[in-house]
Amino acid sequence: MSRCYCGFGLAVLVIVFAWLPVSWANIALTVLGVLLAGKAIVGTCCCTTKVGQAKSENSGQDSPAGD
Repeated sequence: MSRCYCGFGLAVLVIVFAWLPVSWANIALTVLGVLLAGKAIVGTCCCTTKVGQAKSENSGQDSPAGD
């Protein structure tokens, strides 16, 4: 199963900014909401491609034999 850590990070930031008593928290929440909505519309994780490429490049290497 593939996990999307960038989506988790955005969700954590939403929670943090919802509780911060700063004047620009509403702007930050709006920007994060737009990013999450865009991510949901696209339907893919923004960090999966990079991880998948790194795994496929390393899969062809031989592992060291024995201890």
